[in-house]
Amino acid sequence: MTVLPVPSEGLARAPLLFLLAGLFSAGALCGRGIPPAAAAAVASLVCAGLLLVSSQNRPARFFPFMAGLALLAFCISLAAGLRMDSFPPADGSPVSDEGEVVLERPWGYRRALVVEGRSGRYLIRVRPYRAAREGDVVNFSGRTVPFPDFSGSSFNERLYWRARGVDTEVETSDIFIRRMPVRTLASFRTAVRRRILLSLPSRVRGYLLAAVLGIRDPELADGHRIWGTAHLLAVSGFHVGLAALAAWKLVSLACFRRILPSAWRVLPASVLLWAYTLLAGGAPSALRAAVMIQSVFLGKALGRRGNALNAVSLAAVCLLAWRLEWYADTGWRLSVTAALILAAAAERTRGWGSALYIAPLVWFTTYPQSAAVFGPVPAAGIILNLVALPVFAFLYPFALALSLPALLGIPGGYPIAGTAEGLFILWEKVAGAAAALVPWSVSWDPWLAAAGGALFVLYLSAGIFPLRGRTVAGAAFAFLAGVLFL
Repeated sequence: MTVLPVPSEGLARAPLLFLLAGLFSAGALCGRGIPPAAAAAVASLVCAGLLLVSSQNRPARFFPFMAGLALLAFCISLAAGLRMDSFPPADGSPVSDEGEVVLERPWGYRRALVVEGRSGRYLIRVRPYRAAREGDVVNFSGRTVPFPDFSGSSFNERLYWRARGVDTEVETSDIFIRRMPVRTLASFRTAVRRRILLSLPSRVRGYLLAAVLGIRDPELADGHRIWGTAHLLAVSGFHVGLAALAAWKLVSLACFRRILPSAWRVLPASVLLWAYTLLAGGAPSALRAAVMIQSVFLGKALGRRGNALNAVSLAAVCLLAWRLEWYADTGWRLSVTAALILAAAAERTRGWGSALYIAPLVWFTTYPQSAAVFGPVPAAGIILNLVALPVFAFLYPFALALSLPALLGIPGGYPIAGTAEGLFILWEKVAGAAAALVPWSVSWDPWLAAAGGALFVLYLSAGIFPLRGRTVAGAAFAFLAGVLFL
C-alpha cells in the first residue's frame, strides 16, 4: 500500500501559532474578570478549534498532537491566569519599605517611579521636583491605593503596570531619596543617560537616547508621530535585530573564529544580545524580539533551521506565560502583529520586490490597534516606511560610531558627532517634505478596522496553509473569535 506524503502545513509547520492564539484568548478573558480555569478551558478549545477548522491534510498522528497542544494551552493558561489573579488587593493598608528605582518615566503631570522593594514592586507617583533617577534608593511610607479605572478607554492602566511586575500602587505620605553610586543596571542606565545628554549634539542625543536606552525625546517623538515612523524611537525588533547582527558579526571576526567553533560563538552573541535588551529598558517589543532571536541562535548552534512564524510565536508564548498581562500592552501587540506579518511574508515570498507591498500590509494590519489607542494614523507612514528602515539601519550604527569619541571624552569628539547630526537633520527635512505631499491621517473606523483585522488573520493563515476554502473558513473563525474577545 502506497502512503502519499502529507504536505508540511498547519500543525506540522507552526504549532506554536495555535498555542499563542489560545493563550492570548485566555489573557483577554482573564482581563475581563473570567476565572482562570474557565479562561484556560476556552484557550484549549480555541487552540483545538483552529486546528480542526483549518487543517485539511491531517497526518496519522494529527489528533494526538492536537490534543497534546490543547492540553498544553490549558496548563499554561491556567498557571499564567492564576498568577495574574494573585495580586494583593489595594485596600488602603499601610505600607513602609525601601527599594531601588528600576524604572522612571513621565506620567501626565507627574513622574512614575517603579520601586523594587524588599516586600514587592511598587508604583509611586511623585511631583517632578521630587523625581528620582533610576538606580536611586527610595525610603517611603504610605498606603496602598487601586490603579485608576478609565472606563470606556482602550487603555487599562492596571494591566499596564502589572505587566511590568508592579504589585500595587502606593500613595506616599513620606518619601526620602538617596543618590547611589553606579553598581546596578538601573544606575548604569542613569550614568549612560547623563553621558549622552552632556556629550552630544541635540539630534544625535535624542536618537541615541531612544535607540540605546529606550528614552524618547518629546520633540523628536512629535515629528515621527506626524511622519508615521514613531516605531523608530521605540526599542523594538528593528533595534534588537541591529544589535544581534552587530553581535554576531563581532563574534564572527577571524580572531574569534580561531578560538571558538560556530556553535560556541552563540554564547557570547547571546550575552551581548541580552545585555543590549536589558540596557534599553526591556520593553515588551524588545523582549519579544530578543526571545525570537535567541531561538534562532540556539537553532544555529544545533544546526537546525527554524520556521519564522514558529519563532515569533515562541517568543510571544514565552512572554505571555511569564506575564499574561502583556496581552493588553499596545506595544507588545503591535510588535507581535508586525512580526507575524513579516514572518508570514517570509514564508510566502522572496526578493526585494515583496517590500513594495509588505510595508503597506503591515500599516494596514496594525492600523486597527494604532488608531484605537493613539488616534489618527498618518498615511505618510505607508510611503516613508519603505525607506525609513534601511535609512535608520545605517544611521543608528553610524551615529553611535561617530559618537563614541565624544562619549569617551576624547578631544574633538563633539565635531565628529556633528556629522551624524547633519544626517539626522537631512532625514527630518526629507520626511517632512514627504509628509507634506501626503498630509492625510486615517481615524479609527469600524469597517476599516474590521478589514485590517480580517486581512491579518487571512494572510497569517496563508503563511502556513495553502489558500483554499478550509483556510478561509479557519481565518473567518479566528477573526470572529478575535472580535469576540477584543
